[in-house]
Amino acid sequence: MNIVTKLFLSLMLVAISSSSFAQVLDLTAAYKHALENDSDTHAAYNKLLASKELTPQALADLLPAINASARSDDVRQESESSFSGAGKNTNQFRDEGFTVSLRQPLFNWASFTRYSQAKKHVSRAEVEYRLAEQALIVRLTERYLEALQAEANLTLAEDNVSAFTHQLEQATIRFDVGLIAITDVHNAKAQFDLSVAVKIAAQDTLFSSQEGLREIIQIDVAALAPMISTFPLSPPQPNNMAEWETLARKHNLALEMARYDVAIAKKEIGINRAAHYPTIDIVASHVYSETGGGSFGTGFRNEADKLGLELNLPLFAGGKTLSLTKQAAFNHQHTLDLLKSLQRTTLRETRDAFRGVTANLRQVQALEQAIISNKSSLDANEVGLEVGTRTIVDVLDAQSALSLAKVQLIEAKKNYILNILKLKSTAGALTRKDVEQINHWLQH
Repeated sequence: MNIVTKLFLSLMLVAISSSSFAQVLDLTAAYKHALENDSDTHAAYNKLLASKELTPQALADLLPAINASARSDDVRQESESSFSGAGKNTNQFRDEGFTVSLRQPLFNWASFTRYSQAKKHVSRAEVEYRLAEQALIVRLTERYLEALQAEANLTLAEDNVSAFTHQLEQATIRFDVGLIAITDVHNAKAQFDLSVAVKIAAQDTLFSSQEGLREIIQIDVAALAPMISTFPLSPPQPNNMAEWETLARKHNLALEMARYDVAIAKKEIGINRAAHYPTIDIVASHVYSETGGGSFGTGFRNEADKLGLELNLPLFAGGKTLSLTKQAAFNHQHTLDLLKSLQRTTLRETRDAFRGVTANLRQVQALEQAIISNKSSLDANEVGLEVGTRTIVDVLDAQSALSLAKVQLIEAKKNYILNILKLKSTAGALTRKDVEQINHWLQH
């Protein structure tokens, strides 16, 4: 065995072993990678963790605040008295002391309201994270199905190139023996050239769609699990648009976030208005001081404890409090307007998704029948071309119609799945189980 043969066998073994270890990436595995690597979901999670810190921060304003301070000074003192006749007197001594104070709020409406507002911020962040998880499911599934569709479109484009190459060869032979006119050869050549252009575009689309999927899962896509030829098609459950609208009004996560925005903005009005209200605190302190000298040359020690109530009443702040309160009221109205707009958008999206599922279901069924019909038409036209009752143009048109129906069927199946996910998302009911359900519709 020469060196070239050995090298060839080694390369073959490497290729076979590499292909045997290559795993097909299904939707469930892609979802696991997406959870680990998707930046948008991680950002929402970190925002949730940051929002949870608002509660202890607001609670701290309602709990006792304890402070301590200490001092130690070296004092040099010169004194002169005309009564004693002793002239100037210089003393050097140390002056020391410390203070421990405690302040416990009894009434501070702004702090009470801010604590309540902080809890709503946390609840909103939790909903936002759940919304990010749902958005990831829709986004990942869409990218996955787009990559599958791009693969299928490329396969169909390659099949078309092969078919039109065969038709061009047959047309050339028939022209050479005088059975057809040169225009039929030109038609076959035009369809062949167009199929090559479509194949080039399909290849670029496939690369782009694979890169879009990789952006989310952050791994190279070796092979995807394709959709099974037939999977169960069923209308939405419940099969009633009004019920889905009701579910969307109650459970849509974007609407729930908007409602929290309204509540948070309303609390902000109370916080700013509270600047007009008095505050009452319990104040306690222990003060100790000791000095080694003084004006009369003798040191002394002082120690005192205090306990009492402190009332602070704002009287005038230049109109700032009133302005902040009005600004908060306008912001509150702004959130109400956004909520109303989002409610209308959510209902429209719910209706569109519901109709989309129903329409895609009928479209898939119609296209499956259209493929059968177009295949029969292509076979009949090829037979007719052989016996002279059909032209090459008829065969080319039949081939194009069959390819178009196959492309439309793949797209209709993709849209059917995506509209199901979007419909469940509008109702706040999209979960990982839906990913697993779609994964059952893929070949493993």
